[in-house]
Amino acid sequence: MEFKNNITALIIGSATLLILLISSDPILFSDSTRYLKGSIKDPPLYSSIIFIMQSVFKSLNSIVILQTFFVSFSIYYFTKTLERIFKLDLLTTIITAFFLFLPFIEFYRNILTEPLSYGFSLLFVSFALQLIYNFNYRNTFYFSILVVALLLIRNQFIFLYPVLLLFYIGIFFLNRSKQITVVLLISFFSIFLVHNSLIAMNKNLNDNKIKRNNVLKNDSGFYYYVYIDSIYISDLKDSRLFKKQRLNETIDKILKEIDKKKASMKYYNGRGHFGSSFSIIRDTSTKFLVDLAIQENTSVIKIKREITIKLIKKNFSSYLKLIFKKFYDTTWLFIFLPFFIGLASLISFVKNISRFSFFILFLSIFTISNHSIVYLFGRVQPRYLIYSDFILLIFIFITFTILLQKKITH
Repeated sequence: MEFKNNITALIIGSATLLILLISSDPILFSDSTRYLKGSIKDPPLYSSIIFIMQSVFKSLNSIVILQTFFVSFSIYYFTKTLERIFKLDLLTTIITAFFLFLPFIEFYRNILTEPLSYGFSLLFVSFALQLIYNFNYRNTFYFSILVVALLLIRNQFIFLYPVLLLFYIGIFFLNRSKQITVVLLISFFSIFLVHNSLIAMNKNLNDNKIKRNNVLKNDSGFYYYVYIDSIYISDLKDSRLFKKQRLNETIDKILKEIDKKKASMKYYNGRGHFGSSFSIIRDTSTKFLVDLAIQENTSVIKIKREITIKLIKKNFSSYLKLIFKKFYDTTWLFIFLPFFIGLASLISFVKNISRFSFFILFLSIFTISNHSIVYLFGRVQPRYLIYSDFILLIFIFITFTILLQKKITH
C-alpha cells in the first residue's frame, strides 16, 4: 500500500532526474537579458531569484535545476490534490502527471519566466480547489501567497484581480459566513497591498536606472502593446489626425516605413501576420519616437498613449476585427471550449450551488482571462498560454473519467 501511494512521486522524481541528466545547460533568449539584468519593465520576482541563485552557486545551471525541481513538486502536489479530492485511481493520477510533464520538457532549461510561472499556476489551482472543498485559514494564506507570486513573476497575471474577485464571491455563496467574508476581504486587500508595495519598492530601488533613461521611462504595459495594434490597423492618411507638427511628421515617417515594409493589416491579414508585423512596428517606431521624446522633453509611453487613442478612435471597427482575428486565428478552441464549459457550469452552480460546478466555472474563467489578456495586450505565443490550457485539458479528461466510472458502476 505504501509503494502504491508513492508510485506517482517515484515516477515524477525519476522523470525529473532523467531530464536533468540529459542536460541542465541553460538556454538563453533575447528576453533572458532583461531578467539577468533586472529590467524595470518586469516584475521583480524572477530577476531576484536569478540574482540569489547566481550569488550562491555562481552558475545559471542552478536556476535550471531549481526550476525543474520546483515544477516537478508542483505537478506532484497538483496530482495528489486531485487524487485526494476526486478519489482518482492510480492510473488516472499517473496519466495526469504524465501530460502535465509533457509541456515542461520543452522549456525547463529556458531562462525565462515560463517554467516557474507554470509551477506557480499548478499550485495556485491546487489551493483554489482546496479552498472550494475545504475552506480554512491555512489554505487561504497559501492561496494568497501564490496569487502574489504570480503577480510578481509576470505582468500577464494582472488578470488575476478580476478572477480573484469572482472566485471569492463564489466562495462566499458556497459558505455564506460572515467570518469567511472577513477572511476573504483581508486576503484580497492584503494581496493588493503586498503586490503593489513590492512593485513600488522595486521601482524605487531602480530609480537611478529610470533617471538615466528618462525617455523610455515606463515604456511598458497597456499602451506599449495597444500602440502596436493601432499602427498595424492604420493607413498613411491617418497621420493627418495629428495637428502638432513634430508629432505629425513622426507618425508620417513611421506609417511610411511600415507601409514600405508591408507590415500593416491592409497588405495581408492572414493567420500569424500580426506576429511577424509586431517586431517590425516595435523596432521601426522606437527610433522615431525616442527622437521625438527627446525633442519634446517627454517619455515615449506618453507619446504612444496620445497616438494610440487617436488611431484606435479613428479605426475602431478595424481594431475590433483585429482583436477578433487574434482570438480566432490562434487557439480559438481554448476560447470557445472554456466558454461553453463555463456556461454549463454556471447554470449548474446557480441551480445546485455545487462545489464541482463552481470549480469548473472558475477554471473556465481563468482560461478565458489568460487568453484574453494575451490577445488584447500582447503578442500571441503558445508559451504564454500553457498556464491555463493544460490544466483545463486535464480537468476535461478527469471529468470524463469520473463520469464514465460512475456510469460503469451503475
